[in-house]
Amino acid sequence: MKPLRIAVVGCGHIRTQYGQQIRNYPDLLEIVGATDLELARAEEFCREYGGKVYPDFEAVLGDPEVDVVLNLTVHHAHFDLNSRALKAGKHVFTEKPMALTYAEAVELGRIARESGRLLSAAPITYLGEGIQTTAKFLEADRLGTLRLVYAEVNWAQIERWISAPAPYYTVGPLLDVGVYAITALTFLLGPVRKVWGYSKILKNPRFDKEGREFPVTAPDFTTGMMEFESGVVARLTTNYYVPHKTQTHLRGLEFHGDEGSFSVGCYHIFNPLCRFIPYGQEPVEIPLLREAKAGMDRALGLAEMALAIRENRPLRNSPEHAAHVIEIMEGLQTSSDECRWVEIRSNFEKPPLMDWAREAELVISEK
Repeated sequence: MKPLRIAVVGCGHIRTQYGQQIRNYPDLLEIVGATDLELARAEEFCREYGGKVYPDFEAVLGDPEVDVVLNLTVHHAHFDLNSRALKAGKHVFTEKPMALTYAEAVELGRIARESGRLLSAAPITYLGEGIQTTAKFLEADRLGTLRLVYAEVNWAQIERWISAPAPYYTVGPLLDVGVYAITALTFLLGPVRKVWGYSKILKNPRFDKEGREFPVTAPDFTTGMMEFESGVVARLTTNYYVPHKTQTHLRGLEFHGDEGSFSVGCYHIFNPLCRFIPYGQEPVEIPLLREAKAGMDRALGLAEMALAIRENRPLRNSPEHAAHVIEIMEGLQTSSDECRWVEIRSNFEKPPLMDWAREAELVISEK
């Protein structure tokens, strides 16, 4: 089969990572063009990574050479562009979140099914070596009964390093980056059944790198509890304030059971430090199931889509899973607003391990 032909929509700050990493899958993926509200950015992208510049989104939808729309636009545009692309007969891979509300996410899933197109969304970090190793470790049942999880999502004051930060503060860290931890946890532990949240605006106004003031309209701090169907409880903290390098595990996960704990130094990258701490003993490093490149491979979700088409199988990163995560995040905010537990009713089919992870040997060398 030919590679999936991709049109990039939105050439913002992560366009370079996608462009570079798509090149790592020449037999699966091909860039055929790009567009942006600022066409100069699309022109720059195409000069570097190939393809033609589309004058607008409608031109992308009208091109029969485009198989997949890769949506890298701002959060508020996701639902509209994703739904229009699916209705035009294109597969869609979108940056997170897939939509800003659970109702919109369900509607996108319906449109995808009726159009016979694939819909998939970031984050895909749980397909990487760190979270796949975590899944296999949890399957090994070395922690005894797992009861408690800590998830830290500290993203610093993003206006200090993002060129256009204002739109992020209309959405907030829960939807923008809390989605990484929640997606990883639901992949590992299954569906969530109820949540309790608290949120607040810590700092308002903010100032961009040029010193221009802008308002914060969504909470820049959210914390909450998630109770999984299995009975496991997780505490989540998200913010656009605390620098993630000030302490250990400020972008990590900790799993605590009767017989010990397991920590993942960072769920946002594929090569984190993983450690097993038997109860009352010293930590032991757990090697990843295979060697991993540093950072994150953003193109892996597109490659998974191409393989699912070739192998005629379901996507590992399904729209139902993404919708469940959005319902959890919406529930946390509703809980914060109304000061009550919120039930989570959606379900998803827990995806299998990656083929290489299923076949790899987990090594646990206790001291």
